[in-house]
Amino acid sequence: MSHAPHLYIIAAMSENHVIGLNNRLPWHLPDEWKHFRKVTDGKAFLTGRKSFEAPDSLHSSYRNVVLTRNQNVAKSADTELAEDLHDGIALLKDENEVFVLGGASVFKQALPLVERLYLTIVHTTVDGDAFFPNVDWDEWKLISSDYHETDEHHQYAFSMNLYIRKEALKK
Repeated sequence: MSHAPHLYIIAAMSENHVIGLNNRLPWHLPDEWKHFRKVTDGKAFLTGRKSFEAPDSLHSSYRNVVLTRNQNVAKSADTELAEDLHDGIALLKDENEVFVLGGASVFKQALPLVERLYLTIVHTTVDGDAFFPNVDWDEWKLISSDYHETDEHHQYAFSMNLYIRKEALKK
């Protein structure tokens, strides 16, 4: 029997909401990537085409659904295409957990539907051309936060935060 999957957003943004510049991340944070891999291991991904094709994107070794109207997207056996967010969710109806990876317009569409935000805040302001949408923080509860200082491998300090929608906590 199919059900709606639990939808989660996983993203990193600067303090001024930047998530990208020229279809790339504006930082290199190896420990944040390790966190990303740990949280999403074995899970399905839902992503926009530009994010999927970005040079620094990670793809699920399990299942990727790319939101696009372009049927010529380079894909592999673990990649499916959907025309919009709702079609993508329908393709993933038998999954338990699905991670939404962006970009900006996909985050904006998915935000009202997700139960969790795995949101890394990079403690800096940077220039960018893609932004994380505004969040009504009254709807969310911070469950955990792991602060990481700058060091020889990390130019910026960052906090890896988990927020759960308060409504989901009541279930």
